[in-house]
Amino acid sequence: MEVLTSQEWERVDDSVERGLAWLASQQQRDGSFPTLPHGQPAVTSLCVLAFMAHGHLPGEGEYGAQLEQALGSIASCQKKNGLIALTAPNGPEINRNVPHLVGSTSAYNHAISALALSESFSTGSGKDAAQLEPIISRALEATVQMQRWPKRRPADHGGWRYVNVFDGGEEPFSSDLSVSGWHLMSLRSAKNAGFDVPKETIDDAIAYVRRCFQPKYGTFQIMATTYDRRSRGMAGAGILALAHAGFHDATEVKLAGDWLLKYHFNQYNRVEDFNKSGWIDDRYHYGVFQCCQGMYQLGGHYWEKFFPPTVKTLLDNQGTDGSWPPESHQADAQYGRAYTTALVVLALGAPNQLLPIFQR
Repeated sequence: MEVLTSQEWERVDDSVERGLAWLASQQQRDGSFPTLPHGQPAVTSLCVLAFMAHGHLPGEGEYGAQLEQALGSIASCQKKNGLIALTAPNGPEINRNVPHLVGSTSAYNHAISALALSESFSTGSGKDAAQLEPIISRALEATVQMQRWPKRRPADHGGWRYVNVFDGGEEPFSSDLSVSGWHLMSLRSAKNAGFDVPKETIDDAIAYVRRCFQPKYGTFQIMATTYDRRSRGMAGAGILALAHAGFHDATEVKLAGDWLLKYHFNQYNRVEDFNKSGWIDDRYHYGVFQCCQGMYQLGGHYWEKFFPPTVKTLLDNQGTDGSWPPESHQADAQYGRAYTTALVVLALGAPNQLLPIFQR
């Protein structure tokens, strides 16, 4: 179904080209894309995925050399224990006795970076593609190990949380949908690329995602709890995770899609209205990426009603240099414009179906 006119698609293509050109201009000498050290190499990985989502492959074409260099930068961050993170515990075993900032960001860096490497590996492009295999294998082992760390509540079984044992007023041995969604994507990508992923690992993860659905609110929450932890990003993450598992028609998926049509993205980069309601986890650009991918998987009237107004808002707020502003949420603003620009370019690329992990 064509949800945009040919002129609107042309505007999207122009926007994406300017966004990618801006990203390319920001690449550092070591191959990374700019952000804080504890955001690496996840931000660099998102930038690589953004290019690949629009047909640019490592070692080929206009950005081929830059993408190969970026992949080298990502791979160089892997620790002896398999974790892929610039700032993370090293050594043969994963040490959980680390500061919260290190532990929380390591979980995201690892999952997002493993996803980027396996998506690149699956294309077979780039002169270093074969060298990624042992890196992905070690990353996969670390991912499975982290899922199997003890949980206190049965509801948290099958999910992932932080590397450190976190007790911020929550269960210290818990799981959350945000981290789990990325790890599940990385596992599915690795499986698609031919790596051996235990069936139990994915089955347990999907069961956890389903427990994050809260019937009271009709959407997914960041944790499998009865209290209100809604956000648009978690609605999209839940839809996407279940769609990847073949549950496009599941009741909770459709209800979350209905919920997203109500809580749209037409007010750019504003989360204060949602946070007044206690939605402390809402991030605009992170949410728009998750939701564009999820709503494309749902298709039909969900996609038809969701995508056009979202596209208009995103394109109307692109900077003259081709980038998008930093996230308004104070916790994520520090990761900068490369982070948000990559997320928006990925969101706009949902219909392309060029990245295997996001194919319907």
